[in-house]
This record gives sequence, structure tokens and C-alpha cells, in this order.
Amino acid sequence: MRVLDQLVILNLRREARDKLPIVLNGLDWRTCLRRILFLNKPENASLIAAAEREGVLTSPVEIYRGEESYGFLLEVICGLNSPLVGETAVLGQFREFVAQAKLPNTSWGNFLRQLISNLLVDAKRVRHEHLQGLGSQSYGSLVRQHLQDVPSVALLGGGQLAREILPWLIGKTHVRLFYRSYPHAQELRVDYPEIQLDQFSPADAGWEEDETGLIIAAPLKAVEVERWAGKQSPRFSLCLDLRGDAETDPVSLPFPVIKLSELFDALRNERQRLAGRIETAREEIRLLAQRQARQAQFRPFGWEDLCA
Repeated sequence: MRVLDQLVILNLRREARDKLPIVLNGLDWRTCLRRILFLNKPENASLIAAAEREGVLTSPVEIYRGEESYGFLLEVICGLNSPLVGETAVLGQFREFVAQAKLPNTSWGNFLRQLISNLLVDAKRVRHEHLQGLGSQSYGSLVRQHLQDVPSVALLGGGQLAREILPWLIGKTHVRLFYRSYPHAQELRVDYPEIQLDQFSPADAGWEEDETGLIIAAPLKAVEVERWAGKQSPRFSLCLDLRGDAETDPVSLPFPVIKLSELFDALRNERQRLAGRIETAREEIRLLAQRQARQAQFRPFGWEDLCA
């Protein structure tokens, strides 16, 4: 039996992210739009069965097994399942996730290490061959389109999404980045010394600028943003809410707020134009998943037991 056949992936959409318990013997990757569980089928049989039963979750959960699971993961990492086709933010989120993941020193943990390595190699190949030069398909380009004439921007968040946006703002507008994690913000400051760093706190940050745009690029609660904005002194002209929860937890502010879904609506025609390239990339992913399935052999006790 191949070890890949033991891999089960649960993909929970935003509404169902907190409906299943924390997994102790698997990997749990959470993004702003989804929660992906990497499970060992024999060890997590009861959890998988619970996810399969109708009525357990208020919204559907997608279940992928074996070869199908590898293809799904590769599509996600390549940005093919994102509203922005081929966006790079999710790849950065995956790299950050695996850098922090704690894998067991077992044959299953060794398999997961190799799986992660293969996913990153194959994602690089698919992106290089099929998803380069997609034009406006980036968060940064969308943000820039709405903030072209705004002299100052307050950017809430110092994570991967902020890194995706900053190159589109630097040199065109003054950026004040409000962070919750100083180490992450400091890393951005090294790459972009032009930005001004401030801690995110419900107090007036002291502003010299009059007109300022607001970008929410962190998983903050609406009430946190509203409390913060109410303490600030500048005249905010516009808010771009890039949270995955913007629809279910809307921000109410005394100036225009554009939600992530509204930004994506403007890209529908662009996605249709790219349909051929998307399908070509997916066909490449199907072939890579088949190759992965052929190569992944199952050694239940590991090579070390053969030599014991």
C-alpha cells in the first residue's frame, strides 16, 4: 500500500473553520479563507467519519484522499482556488505554515516532510510554466487602483498579505504600518525602510496627514477596527477591507468601505480571459499528482526497522 493512500485532506470553508476540534496528530493549516487538515486515515478515522456525516457541520466540508489530495493541495498553493488567479500570498502563507509546523519523528512525519518538499517544488514548476505574467491578478494591483490619488495609507497588519501589497504602495504614497507582531513588522521594515511602524492600539497615533486611506490586511474583528478608527484624527477617505470575514463580520465606518468581494467582482471578466491558462495549469497538476502517487511507497515501520 502507498503511504499517499493514507493521506486525507479536509478542506473547511470559512464558515466551518471552527466546527471541528483541534487535530493533535495531524497538520492544521489556516488561512483567511479556509482551514486545511492533513490527516492520517487510520489514526483519524473517527474525525473523518464525523466530517462525512450529514448535519455535523453547518456548511459543507470537502474531503480529498490519496492522489486527489495532492492535486487539491497543489491547486491551493498555486493560487488556482483563490479569487485572484495565481496570487502569491497563499504560497507565502504555506511556506510560513510549514516553517512553524512540528512534525513527529515517525515514518508518517517523514512522509509529511517529503510531501511538503514535493509540493513546493511542483508549485514552483507550475507557477513558472503556466502562471507568470497574469497582469492585474494581485492584491497589490487591486489596492493601487483604488488608492492612486491618496497621499497617505494606514496599513493594518504586518503579515504575508501586507508583504504582497507593499511593493505597489512604496514610492507612490506614504505608508504607516500598524502591527500586532513586532518581529514580523521589523522584517518588512528591513525590506521596505520607507515605511513607518506603529503598534496597533486603540489610541490616536498622531497624524500629520489630512487625507489617508485605510487598508485592513489582518484578521482583525470589525469591532477592533471600528474602535481603532474612532480614536484616529485624520480624515480617512476610503477603507479597503481585505479580510476573509468581511462579509460575515462587516466593518461599519463613517467613510466608504470596499469589501474584498467587491474588489473580486471587478475581476470576473479577467478570470474568464485566463480560463485557458488555468485549465492548462490544472492539467499539469493532475499529471504531477499521478506521478506523486506512483512514487509514494508505504513503509509502515520505516527503513530503520528493516535493519533492527
